[in-house]
Amino acid sequence: MQEDQRVFDVAVVGGGLGGTMLAAILARHGVRVLLLEGSGHPRFAIGESTVPETTFGLRVLARRYDVPEIEHLATNGALRRHVSSNCGVKRNFSFVYHREGEPTRAEECTQYPTWGPPLGPDSHYLRQDVDAYMFHVAVSYGATAHTHTVVDDVKFEENGATIVTRDNGTFQASYVVDAGGVRAVLPERLGLRQEPPYRTRSRTVFTHMVNVRPFDTVAPPRRLHGMPSPFSQGTLHHLFPGGWFWVIPFDNHSAGTSELCSVGVNLDLDRYPRPEGEGAEEEFWRHVRRFPSVAAQFERARAVRPYVSTDRTQFSSRTVVGDRWCLLPHASDFIDPLFSSGLAVTVMTLNALSHRLIDAVRHDDFDPTRFAYLEEWIKRMFRFYDDLVSCSYVAFDDFELWNAWNRVWTITTLYGTNAQNQAAVAFEKTHDPASFDALETPPYRGLQGVDNPWVEQLFNRSRDAVLAYRDGQLTKDQAVERIFTLLRESELCPAVWGTLDPEDRCPSGVFTLWPLMKILLWGKFRSPRHVRGAYFTGGARLVGKEAAQVYGAELRRGVSQVHQTARDMWCNWNRDWAHRPTSRDIRMKK
Repeated sequence: MQEDQRVFDVAVVGGGLGGTMLAAILARHGVRVLLLEGSGHPRFAIGESTVPETTFGLRVLARRYDVPEIEHLATNGALRRHVSSNCGVKRNFSFVYHREGEPTRAEECTQYPTWGPPLGPDSHYLRQDVDAYMFHVAVSYGATAHTHTVVDDVKFEENGATIVTRDNGTFQASYVVDAGGVRAVLPERLGLRQEPPYRTRSRTVFTHMVNVRPFDTVAPPRRLHGMPSPFSQGTLHHLFPGGWFWVIPFDNHSAGTSELCSVGVNLDLDRYPRPEGEGAEEEFWRHVRRFPSVAAQFERARAVRPYVSTDRTQFSSRTVVGDRWCLLPHASDFIDPLFSSGLAVTVMTLNALSHRLIDAVRHDDFDPTRFAYLEEWIKRMFRFYDDLVSCSYVAFDDFELWNAWNRVWTITTLYGTNAQNQAAVAFEKTHDPASFDALETPPYRGLQGVDNPWVEQLFNRSRDAVLAYRDGQLTKDQAVERIFTLLRESELCPAVWGTLDPEDRCPSGVFTLWPLMKILLWGKFRSPRHVRGAYFTGGARLVGKEAAQVYGAELRRGVSQVHQTARDMWCNWNRDWAHRPTSRDIRMKK
């Protein structure tokens, strides 16, 4: 290999989704990028479920940095057309409460639908396909990539770093980004790992399965549970005191070509310490059998990968940025799979990091102060998600408490998502990438609306109510009453939502076209002044424009797809899950 093929501006260590998106963006803007992956593609990975903020954040990345392939990951329709038909659709977050030894009760479930077309729906990523796609996108833009290249050491000098690989020699780079995970190289080499400073203490057992039944076939009928979106067309959470199962199907639509379903159980480490002498498979099924409705869903299921059992899931690093290096979120810290926060924090980080690296390369100035924003906001978001997740584990004790606490998350999600939309609206008016600079100014920084003082106050006071219940300072009923009082007094809840009605267990309603327009119109004309001035400005026009574009694109593709897209724009319920492809169908498609 020639000497100039071993010298780069930026080295990205880790070829997962975060690392490959960063490499693609940098290469697109003329940065000499080295992308090193210890294994190859395709490869197994988890972190498979998107959330509305991830979806909108991907659109921001694609448009700000002119990498349209990233936007193919943003909505399920584009994902299936351009990336992989092996991915599932995510029309909702569904949470079903369980009591040991009893079938689930119809009234003990909550749901938060994702956005319908044209801005959604969200997706279940089969990561082996999605990561491989972005890896090849990065290469197509000019990144130099090496797979099966394990990095053993990184040695920093005044003007850069030497990356030492096990079997592929050494490389030079002016800056190093670690896009690994819990065993990332920089935290180990630089001694960055610390005892996680988080309240959340959980562990996980997970695998991929086939023959997992759609929960709609074993749940109480819709006329009793009243949820507007099929359980099987979203990320399903089975909640119980001290833990929860995830069910993430990739086979939940009629156009699918996968039979797989990602499943796992997450357990409070103090309530359910890792058992001695019991394997991961045995423990998983022991918990399944505790809950009759869960057992019915998994009645015919079988694993197609080895079960993985972790110790404590949380890990942490003392710092995120240093002299000529930084860590992407999955290399720095992790909380818990609940609320699918990992990809959202990664996308937020890529948006803030990419333009800083591009400017640093152009000016040959990698001073750590340039990257200080990342240190502050990555750590702040992990603290937020620790509060959100740890209080959720507390709320799993009782459905009524969960029903209250869950509403706080729906409000923070609304404002976090709308912050991303505000930037997109501004960009559509000017087509100036500088429009996205607003995402690093108050009140739009971070995720989940945490930079908005009214949202932050609602969240913090509601968190304190849950912790007071945990510590015995409030009864469950008192904590629930306090949270609903805080929601009402915050004036952040859209009048068109049922947030203040505890009997409404899908308080946001659906995000099909007309309900979405009503939320945007409430925000623009009827919301409190502190909301109206910062959010919901011009979104209705953007939604209408993109709806016409999506519908036109589908019209060109064929009548059957037009019918489905039109249906999804106006109606959230469907029976696509009942027409999943069989093994024979999948073989014929292939």
